[in-house]
Amino acid sequence: MASHYDIAVVGGGLVGSSLVCALASSSYRIALIDSQPLVDIELKADQLDGRSIALALSSKKMLSALGMWEKLQEHATAIKKIHISDQGHFGATRLDSARYEVESFGYLVPADHLIHTLNKQVDALDNVTRIQPYEVSAIENHSDHVTLKQKSGEEIQASLLVAADGANSFIRKALEIEVEEKQYQQSAIVGSVECEGVHNNTAYERFTEEGPLALLPREGNRCGFIWMNPTEAAENHLALSDQAFKDKLQQAFGFRLGHFQTVSKRFAYPLALLMSEQRVQQRVVLIGNAAQTLHPIAGQGLNLALRDIAELVELLNENDLNSSDGNLDKMLMCYARKRQPDIEKTIRFTDRLNFLFNADYPVLKQSRGLGLAMLGAIPVLEERIVKQNLGESVSSANLLRGNAVNS
Repeated sequence: MASHYDIAVVGGGLVGSSLVCALASSSYRIALIDSQPLVDIELKADQLDGRSIALALSSKKMLSALGMWEKLQEHATAIKKIHISDQGHFGATRLDSARYEVESFGYLVPADHLIHTLNKQVDALDNVTRIQPYEVSAIENHSDHVTLKQKSGEEIQASLLVAADGANSFIRKALEIEVEEKQYQQSAIVGSVECEGVHNNTAYERFTEEGPLALLPREGNRCGFIWMNPTEAAENHLALSDQAFKDKLQQAFGFRLGHFQTVSKRFAYPLALLMSEQRVQQRVVLIGNAAQTLHPIAGQGLNLALRDIAELVELLNENDLNSSDGNLDKMLMCYARKRQPDIEKTIRFTDRLNFLFNADYPVLKQSRGLGLAMLGAIPVLEERIVKQNLGESVSSANLLRGNAVNS
């Protein structure tokens, strides 16, 4: 006999876990399903992998409303200033959160701590059941529910299925939802580095000859980095010794933060832009990377997913999932329409920014420095970058303003 839930969330990562935490105050019975067994650890310094997550100010407000920020803030570093420059060209842009009368542009949180905090929060929820490992092998849509099956024959039924299973989403593929895909022929190298100088809560975006390089402030004098390289160059950089890689990173970034002292273990992953042609189907909704995967040049991926969640949760709390009169599917279509402008704007912003600072055209190369120098003098352009970093969007969802879901 199949187990029945109001909502089945497939994907127990950052996005899926954030969604079930946002639904904690609801009366829905929720299944959080993942193909991998749950692995969580009591965090120790030698077990951290050095990766960081950039959270927009609106995302921080949302995590505060969900009762998680107080558990994260000890490990979070505020981004109060942003410095944007282009290697080998004059001109730079400097943004200061004080000018905009906000506490910061956002925060940097070690990925391990965010995952650990989400796992602990999920485990404390009475209305959530973890089901993992559970590898979905088939999906059946019905007028009043969705059925998930695995090869063993075990079935799970839900009134609503949420696909949060990442860029290679099985749910999306099983439902034959087409995607528009753009391969950037780049990989991102991520890690952290200890600096000689003090970062003063400044995030640096440096456009280098090999690709954009971001250094983001972390605890003490440490900075997280993400360096986008052509795929072959990234593979070569990843194969370097710690000292050789540190020297290469120093050469690309310069000495604004003095000499780099130590560098963490590095990881790399390929970069692509992916957009689902449908974000909703009958009793199914795609969120996060399952719906859209962005270039990480502006750190917008998780922040966009959290805005998806904030909007979806409000609509779910206003509708009856278990009715068979078609209202749920109308609600999902309404959700898709409301999210479309923000999603399209964010995709255009990251894609064009990547094109501008990776283009190999002489005219563009020569104009980049001038563009950065002029940016601070053109308020409307500067305001666009600031709004994107703050996470301001067309969404008016309560969670993004730091308010409880039903307030």
